[in-house]
Amino acid sequence: MKFFLYFTILLTIFTGKSFSEITYLEILKNPTDLKLNLQFAKEREVLGNYKQVIATLERLSDIYPENLDLKLYLLSISLRIDSKERTKNILEDIKKNNELTAELRSKIKTITSTLEQENKISDKNAWVRYMDLGLNSINDSNVNTMSNTKTFYISDSLSSYALDTVSDDSYENIIVKTGAFKNLSKNSNINFNVGKHFTRQNKDKNKESDLHSLFVNYNKQFNNNTFSAFYSLNETNNIHNADYVVHSMILENRYNLKPNQNILFSGSYALTDHRTDSIFTAAEDKNNESNGFAVGYEFFFDRAHHIKFKLGQSEYKAKIDSYGYQNDQQNITYTNNFKSINFSLSKSINNNEYDKIDTFVKTDSRRDDKITTDTFTVYGNFNKILESKNLDIFKDLSYFVSYSEITSESNILNYDYNKEIIKFSLTKRVMF
Repeated sequence: MKFFLYFTILLTIFTGKSFSEITYLEILKNPTDLKLNLQFAKEREVLGNYKQVIATLERLSDIYPENLDLKLYLLSISLRIDSKERTKNILEDIKKNNELTAELRSKIKTITSTLEQENKISDKNAWVRYMDLGLNSINDSNVNTMSNTKTFYISDSLSSYALDTVSDDSYENIIVKTGAFKNLSKNSNINFNVGKHFTRQNKDKNKESDLHSLFVNYNKQFNNNTFSAFYSLNETNNIHNADYVVHSMILENRYNLKPNQNILFSGSYALTDHRTDSIFTAAEDKNNESNGFAVGYEFFFDRAHHIKFKLGQSEYKAKIDSYGYQNDQQNITYTNNFKSINFSLSKSINNNEYDKIDTFVKTDSRRDDKITTDTFTVYGNFNKILESKNLDIFKDLSYFVSYSEITSESNILNYDYNKEIIKFSLTKRVMF
């Protein structure tokens, strides 16, 4: 798995397509050259520079008003960037073309009808509401994170796990969420959802819980920046462990350095409150607040695949210092789209250095961990895969499959372990 991850990323880097073989100066010198201008438009499309694509295609359409292929290309770009007024005008122009076949005329009619329906919905209510119904299945090869030696320290004494300790286990998670999103302007939007999660386990009981969640997200574009703010509230009511609540806030800015390159900056703050009760009398000792920052870099080889690097650091301050630690993280992710199926390969390394010795475990060692995670993920929406089959049951049904290898290396053998996690999920979205 690890070799495959490294090999794929390196192969992609060295075989990536080159960019911008045609310059804008060449276009200025040959404004009516159809082949040259189309190549320029396609290169700008790969880079995601849709303004130049639109401008080039509109100019070509004026020069070659009877060229139906040009107008259809322009229509596809306009639909992609969700420009309803421009799309409406392009559709009216295409309808007047004498070369329009019966099949194309039917598709144009469908697109027009869809846009009209969206406009009606938009006029009635600016908020677009939805409900997500999801089912996750997770298999964990080491659900209790047993150490590789099958032993652990308690107050400097080496002990063994109970014979009935569960290792390989699976659990299911049912998710119900309802939310809405709204465009506040051409350059900003907001969305939120509230949800409930039910998690049940097949062999052990430590993962079983009911969770209530709230999520709010705001996005705004200005100049070359895309600013995002995220707030989440998760209240986990464990059935066999202490309950806890997590508040989390993330501020992120993506700066467009070049058409195919972004610089990422983010800051985070979180507050975790464990609930002490008559059974879990010391749960609040794990209460903590954290703050951190991260920087990253994205490079798009073309519209279908890109690579992202991210470095971050966080500090966790706990009520009891032995639960507090400093985290350093490095992450690399490669993402690709192959015939409407997305897949990604990622590697993350987390180094955790704890603030104080935990005397309950070992009195002569302050815990220091290195956790490495390699993940392969496939995800997408059945809409794109089965769009020609007219199967309504698959409409707005998304899928997610992932395989992870996790290796934890620690100076205390309690926290030396390996595990593999396989996840599969289906989510159905209902709009109303």
